[in-house]
Amino acid sequence: MGRADYLKLGDWNARCDRCGAKFKGSELQKTWQGFWTCTRCWEPRQPQDFVRGIIENPTPPFVRDPAPDYVSVCTPNGRTAICDFAVCDCVICDYQDPAFDPAVTEAYP
Repeated sequence: MGRADYLKLGDWNARCDRCGAKFKGSELQKTWQGFWTCTRCWEPRQPQDFVRGIIENPTPPFVRDPAPDYVSVCTPNGRTAICDFAVCDCVICDYQDPAFDPAVTEAYP
């Protein structure tokens, strides 16, 4: 016979979900996780579970669009119509810079 083996009208025998000891149902407490435990095994919920972060708005009140820092410069190589050398808005169609002209560069060894 155990400590919970006696008659108490309207009560029943139950076991603690943590330690497995036998108790009357009215002696057990329900934890926040849904377990039924004895007073020895019962522990309160951690207060840090209820902490909430502060919502921050890190954006400034207004933002300006800065002027573009890129300024295209037309160079002799940039005026040629050769890929990877041409500069936008500087290209002259069918123009070949003398530095890229094979007739000129082969004449000077």
